[in-house]
Amino acid sequence: MARVDPDANDVLVLFLNDGPGTHTNTGTAASADWTDYGNPISGAQGLLGDCIYIPSSYISSNHDGAGGDNDVLVTPNISLSGWVFLRRYTNYFAEIFNKQYFLNGLSSPFLTFGFQLLNTSDGQLDLYITLNGTLQFVRTPSTNNYLPVGRWCHIGGTWDGTTLRMYINGGLVVSSNFSGTIDYGTLGNRGQWYVGCVPGSSTVQGSPVMVQDIRVANVVRPQSYFANIYHNGFQT
Repeated sequence: MARVDPDANDVLVLFLNDGPGTHTNTGTAASADWTDYGNPISGAQGLLGDCIYIPSSYISSNHDGAGGDNDVLVTPNISLSGWVFLRRYTNYFAEIFNKQYFLNGLSSPFLTFGFQLLNTSDGQLDLYITLNGTLQFVRTPSTNNYLPVGRWCHIGGTWDGTTLRMYINGGLVVSSNFSGTIDYGTLGNRGQWYVGCVPGSSTVQGSPVMVQDIRVANVVRPQSYFANIYHNGFQT
């Protein structure tokens, strides 16, 4: 197993193999590291060393997660990716890793960019983006459990100003064209980049997942990039 080294286009890189308390950003953004909120569990066994574990609302009513870098804005080209181990399916909408739109609370348009499980108990996954104040998304088909229980998977999403694409385990799963500009909200009211439950909200909506190696880049990564990370992650 091996981690692909970050490059100059990686604005945020959170390995999430440190903590508890704070998590170091090794990307290029000159910003604060991520901070735990609630009771996420650091030091769980991940694919690439230790990782962070989000117990989820099924086990805990806490808003467990880690996040920060509210004013790190990546536009117009952006890629978001990370390793995820799903511990069970959810019958509620559940966050994995995202950029929250509003600093406090969860109201429309909810998220600027990120991943969420559906409330369908089958591993269906959405990649969201807010464009000019309107939430858009692409969704995995319902015919397959694209995010299986009990297996490390690599998920990625890209936006190039025209097309939103989702990748799972190095393969393109779904894409769609939209119009508009990625919308991060207003200065002073922007939410965090985060993993786990929605920070600063009364909504308990976290996925029961272990997560590591979150990356936000200022380029549109090609399929070969995600395939390379997936391949290296399972090398022996």
